[in-house]
Amino acid sequence: MGENTVSFWNKTAKADHYPRLDKNLICDVLIIGGGITGVTTAYCLAQKGEKPVLIEAGCLCDGTTGNTTGKVTIQHDIIYSNILKKHGRSFAKAYADSQTEALEFVRRQVRDLSIDCQLMESPAYIYAQNGEERDAIIKEYQTAKDLGIDAFFVDAPTFPPGGCGMVGFHGQLSFHAVRYVSALADAAVKMGARIYCDTKAVRLADDGEIKTVLCENDITIEAKHLVMATQYPFYDGPNLFFTRLYAKRAYGIALEAKRDWPEGNYINAGQPSRSIRTHVEGGKKILIVVGEGHPTGRGAENEKTHFDNLRRFAEQIAGVDNVLATWSAQDYETPDQIPYIGRISDHSTIYVGTGYGKWGLSSGTLAGMLLADLITTGSCPYEAVYSRKRPDYSTSLGKTIAEVTLPVVELVKSKIEPTEPVAGIRQGEGRVIRFEGQRAGIYRDFDDTVTILDISCTHMSTTLNFNEAEKTWDCPAHGGRYSVDGKLLEGPPKHSLKVLFQGKYEEIAVRVEEENA
Repeated sequence: MGENTVSFWNKTAKADHYPRLDKNLICDVLIIGGGITGVTTAYCLAQKGEKPVLIEAGCLCDGTTGNTTGKVTIQHDIIYSNILKKHGRSFAKAYADSQTEALEFVRRQVRDLSIDCQLMESPAYIYAQNGEERDAIIKEYQTAKDLGIDAFFVDAPTFPPGGCGMVGFHGQLSFHAVRYVSALADAAVKMGARIYCDTKAVRLADDGEIKTVLCENDITIEAKHLVMATQYPFYDGPNLFFTRLYAKRAYGIALEAKRDWPEGNYINAGQPSRSIRTHVEGGKKILIVVGEGHPTGRGAENEKTHFDNLRRFAEQIAGVDNVLATWSAQDYETPDQIPYIGRISDHSTIYVGTGYGKWGLSSGTLAGMLLADLITTGSCPYEAVYSRKRPDYSTSLGKTIAEVTLPVVELVKSKIEPTEPVAGIRQGEGRVIRFEGQRAGIYRDFDDTVTILDISCTHMSTTLNFNEAEKTWDCPAHGGRYSVDGKLLEGPPKHSLKVLFQGKYEEIAVRVEEENA
């Protein structure tokens, strides 16, 4: 990832770094993933007297949790009217109630543990900018009121500019996610949980009654229960998750503004997405603007354009005095907007929490609560709502067909698009070239080191695209992402890329140019 794309949360706080696991382990519960889902699961289990083990490939909050917007809200875009249409009123009511329980869990832990995470309570708004969007949010407002949500409608909002109607939900939260998760992890450890960083799970070696997970450096962990809190599931089982989880990227900036703006959490009903919130750091009011969402690997040709667009939007709403941080995050959407939380198959003791869309702080918290109940009691509230067995495909057939078809199109397209010359490649630039008779990716670093990779994604062999803003190779099919030296960063792939050449630019330039001539 590019050195300039570090989130505001990771710039202003650092999660505690736990030791690396250096020996084989046997435990009752193994949790893979150190974001809000994994840490909340560990904390809830520890509260119930369990002693779970949590492993994280890097540091806590390295993934989406550390790159979030920081909203904890039950207002998830236009969702309740959609759930009502697809699944019925009782289902929509259960979704609202469960998300409210997650929000109240966060509020309670901040209070009881005295967590200094700048928790703020304010309304969460969704606003319209044209007549069609206004009709949609009026329908959302009516559905929310019918479900018992404390919602209200603003007919002529003055902020954000250009709004023509806005729905608000009272009593929603925002906070510093890295500080919150760090405190929750510390509390879990004090109650008996064990956390290990720099411990990457490689594969599930045995899915018998005892689950055996093989980690890097030939470390094995045996567990009765396995929780996959890794955004994209570490193990698929019978679910074909790559057909029902759709990787999306979004971008964020944090800034000091020239003009004041009303506090609150805002998101627009249309596209391109624009999400706004207020944060106070060191007594200073910080404006957070997130948006520009797109399928991973299929954004603007120059990914920096997304940051430019967010800055222009911030300039319109409050003026830009000083940009403090820019970053991006990856989320996974499901066909019907509802996460998958629970067992990966009937009677299995492997569990998953995934598909949160842009709302992982509330849904990840909820997953931790529900999975802890499932593990300790065998059942949990709202199990049917978040089950992989609900009619997710059939209620959202158009989206499913589009999302499953597009990766096939991207796979074919990636194999026939022309390659580029090496001549003129700038420092910090990546290109698709031909090297030793095959398509390859070349990256020229700022010290003139060149790395050439086999850029066939190790998931399903789609050719990767270069992400200039973050200096990564991204898969346009299913969201796999790799560093410029080939290391797997996230997504469904299990393996890193093969390095074909690494050396100085002058050592390879003439040779590659002759092949590409």
